[in-house]
Amino acid sequence: MMKMLELFSNRELALDLYALIFIVWLLCSRKIRPSTINLIKSACHRQLIIPFFFILCYAGIAIYGLSCLSFWKWQYLKDIVMWVLFAGVPICFNAVNTKEEQYFRNIVIDNLKFTALVEFIFGTFTLSFIGELIVQPIILLLFLLQAMAGKEEKYRAFKQFLDAVIAISGILLIYFTVKEAITSYIYLNVLDLLVSFLIPIVFSAFYLPIAYLFAVYAKYQVLFIRMTFKSPKSKKLKCKHKWKVFVACGLSYKQICRFEKEYVKRLYVSLPESEFTKLIQEFKAG
Repeated sequence: MMKMLELFSNRELALDLYALIFIVWLLCSRKIRPSTINLIKSACHRQLIIPFFFILCYAGIAIYGLSCLSFWKWQYLKDIVMWVLFAGVPICFNAVNTKEEQYFRNIVIDNLKFTALVEFIFGTFTLSFIGELIVQPIILLLFLLQAMAGKEEKYRAFKQFLDAVIAISGILLIYFTVKEAITSYIYLNVLDLLVSFLIPIVFSAFYLPIAYLFAVYAKYQVLFIRMTFKSPKSKKLKCKHKWKVFVACGLSYKQICRFEKEYVKRLYVSLPESEFTKLIQEFKAG
């Protein structure tokens, strides 16, 4: 048990403790418990569970491949699981609703920015467990007060005061984090640190294909729903039209968007099959 706890930083342990207390409070509160249970039931819907299962399986394939490498240590599993749950899953689900043209490229770029290095340092070198238990609620309270004060003009002076307090707190946190990093550096394995730093970057690139497929699948669903209202009543013809569109667009997200934007509006229920074929040919030629 103690060895397992050593895998987690003091910040992660403190967050886990507060999360556990919050969950217990939700389940014990008579007023909130029904809503919490309904939320859990909604989260367990098959439309969410099935994609989540594929995301985990995809991570399992990556872990199996990494475990075959000579430098692999099972302590890296924690970093991978944390990234998959709190970054990989959101990346895939956000890809379904994204409207950003450069969304997939930005995923990797965000992990190569200087902020990624800062986040890594803050996540690796933390305060003592007691220190984290004290600091985290204070920081959360300050940000909540800042957000609330920013909504009303009459609290402008108070918001400026909070901004100064948060800035000073950030400087102090940076100071203690850097101090801890310098003190702990000689006791840490450089290879382990490097691997932990690279995991988000490598997995961001590794998850691009599955996130892209999620986006393509969701876009096809929207496209086919729109086509349903303008397709013949015959199920056979509907399937045939969908197949022709799929062959024409393939797995190109850009092409699917183009067909939905420019060609769906030209469809109608009584459209002759020959005209539909010409439409597809025109789309391919474009």
